[in-house]
Amino acid sequence: MIRRKTLFLLLLGTLALGTGIWLGQWFIRSNTASSLTISGIYFPEPKALQDVNLIQQNNQPLTEDDFKGQWSFLYFGYTYCPDICPMTLAELAKAEQLLAQRGLDQNTAYLLISVDPQRDTPQRLQEYTTYFNPKFKGVTGSPDDLAKLAKQCAVAYHIPEHVENDTSYFVDHSSTVILIDPDARVRAIFTPPQVPETLVADFLKIREHYQYSH
Repeated sequence: MIRRKTLFLLLLGTLALGTGIWLGQWFIRSNTASSLTISGIYFPEPKALQDVNLIQQNNQPLTEDDFKGQWSFLYFGYTYCPDICPMTLAELAKAEQLLAQRGLDQNTAYLLISVDPQRDTPQRLQEYTTYFNPKFKGVTGSPDDLAKLAKQCAVAYHIPEHVENDTSYFVDHSSTVILIDPDARVRAIFTPPQVPETLVADFLKIREHYQYSH
């Protein structure tokens, strides 16, 4: 257990360093780009998603083109998660309700990206996500394809070694909410805690800025 935690912490440290360099390069290249202050990280020059090849809960493929034309909130986790995943999805559900109450949720999507494809079948994902909100959808894929998307979203996770057919293992993972803009680009990363009211306020600020710039 200690060794696994140590490896995961090292992975997070490496990811944080890489993300810092990545962000620094963006700001150096675009020192005239206007930025926003949010509870997380806002990208004034977002990078487009590439090589997305996953499976939705209805067994249909998901590619980068499916993100175009809408705002998408992504959360990387898994359905067997005992605490942080259900808590975050509950907070996202409340954020969706706050937007819906104001008539501002017609053009949004909410996806749980399961990093545990061994246990999270499309059917299980559908049952799990709709429990929190009928609008929520589950997505998974091969380990390689999940890793590609996670890297683009600055998400780290680690599945421990386990014997075949073991269903009792826990997955270490980041707990950030990723915002993809209507051009299928990583626009922001909301860091925990994801307070629904704050998340909604930040999202509306980002959306207004996006609309103004187009």
